[in-house]
Amino acid sequence: MSEKIDIEKLREEVNPVYSTAQSCLQLIAATGDEDSENLRKTLGFTVFGADVKERGGNVPPEMMALLMKVVPVFNALPEVRFFGSNNIIKEFGTKQVMDLPCGYTARGIKLAKSGVRYFGMDLPAVIDSMEPAVKKVIGENENISYHSVDATNYNSLRKALEGAKGEITITTEGMLMYFTQSELETVFANIRRLLLEFGGRWITVDNEMDEAQTNTIKIITSDMSKEEAQMIGPMVAGAVSKTTLSNNSFFGKDREKIKKFVEDMGFDVELVPMSKYMPDTLASFSKYPENIQEKAAEEIGRINFWIMTAKPGVSESFTCKEDNFNADVKLEDGRLNIILEGRLDTITSPGLLALYREAEAKGDIRVINIDMEKLEYISSAGLRVLLIMRKAVDDADSFNILNMKEEIREIIETTGFDSIFC
Repeated sequence: MSEKIDIEKLREEVNPVYSTAQSCLQLIAATGDEDSENLRKTLGFTVFGADVKERGGNVPPEMMALLMKVVPVFNALPEVRFFGSNNIIKEFGTKQVMDLPCGYTARGIKLAKSGVRYFGMDLPAVIDSMEPAVKKVIGENENISYHSVDATNYNSLRKALEGAKGEITITTEGMLMYFTQSELETVFANIRRLLLEFGGRWITVDNEMDEAQTNTIKIITSDMSKEEAQMIGPMVAGAVSKTTLSNNSFFGKDREKIKKFVEDMGFDVELVPMSKYMPDTLASFSKYPENIQEKAAEEIGRINFWIMTAKPGVSESFTCKEDNFNADVKLEDGRLNIILEGRLDTITSPGLLALYREAEAKGDIRVINIDMEKLEYISSAGLRVLLIMRKAVDDADSFNILNMKEEIREIIETTGFDSIFC
């Protein structure tokens, strides 16, 4: 592989979601949290809001004023999630925490200082910058470590937990909504398998955030005129849609149906209100009138932690086979032949994209043939690499997927990529 290939950029290309984690750290730092502010400075992130004019582009001043009125709602959710999760972890009295994804938050710093063993897990691009930055902030501390993982790959998760002993609390924040149904089921199976080995629990609020966000925006904008509401409505809807990407069984308005899915996946579940663990006052709402602050905070306090514990003796039918990944790529007379083997997931997709970019730089690619006979699994990150390749050739007849297994076909059809690839 050419040394000129920038793996960091390729990771971003196949996993565009990871960059949004930066804003969460900026938001928490803006609340006055010292650890978050120190980490923000070390990572070189700007102060939250410093580039708001640049990002606003040509938005008229009156529109910008209306948008800034609802921005605190989007700020409050990461604030509540961060501090609320920290508080409930403290109440559990847990001595080990697996944070998936850890993002760019200072949770590990806080927990390590209190004597809790912290395993921060995320995409390679996040870990590559977080690990040295955290070391600069906290110094050498045996309680904290960071690991590159793919949540759909059990082996990567289990390897990251080497040295863990006894019960563990697993947190997931801002991740589950991005999975396809098959990926979600794989993640549930992987986490259940870990909890059956170590004991402990899994906590998340991911599936409660969208409704709280929508309802809180209604409170914040209740005093707007009809004209103002019509003006800002489409822009707010667009912002909400960017955080509402879920299309799987862990999301929706039917809570009983979601509970059944969780139970069918092998978990007992308890719902605990966020109001017990969120800060008494939310810095994000500080500029609102007191009565609006109270109503907005009350609405967000209705968010529930989903606390899940693994039930033994349930079918493991959702567990994916774990294999290494290999790609044999050959370019001959404008024809690119690729043989895939194993798992094409978040961890391995950048490597395949790097090979493709190298081949692309060496010659004109007119036809792409991909042999999937030995491919066991493909994630959304892998599908994005295939989409990049498909867009590079002239027509569908020039892009061929060969020997596709039924499991792979099902993933492609579920995600809607069959209309592009098949």
